[in-house]
Amino acid sequence: MRGLPNNCVLFPEDQPVDPSHFRCCGDEDLVFLRCAHCGHIWVHCHECDTLYVDLDDLDRIEAAMSNKRLICVCCDTPFGDLYFLKPHVVHRYMPTAEQVIVAGYGHYLADALRNRYGIA
Repeated sequence: MRGLPNNCVLFPEDQPVDPSHFRCCGDEDLVFLRCAHCGHIWVHCHECDTLYVDLDDLDRIEAAMSNKRLICVCCDTPFGDLYFLKPHVVHRYMPTAEQVIVAGYGHYLADALRNRYGIA
């Protein structure tokens, strides 16, 4: 993981999610997503397109449709970009570590980030 400044967006290449909590394809290509409209945070596996839409209930999953615009499960607002993980737009949909922590999901951060922010 590169040296992230405080309050930096958690980009996919930083591997910000601890995969031990999530069981989908096993490839562990997990990223946090954040709705720009309401701030809802969830986890997306960009290998198999599994969406963990409720981080308080990891059994609640949905499949992202690769040919449809992603819609926030909390406020029904569609993402502005169909291909939301493309390098030039991904920053619009990624939360910061602080946003993940404030939402109560700091325990899902990868080890290096939990250590950095003092989360057990």
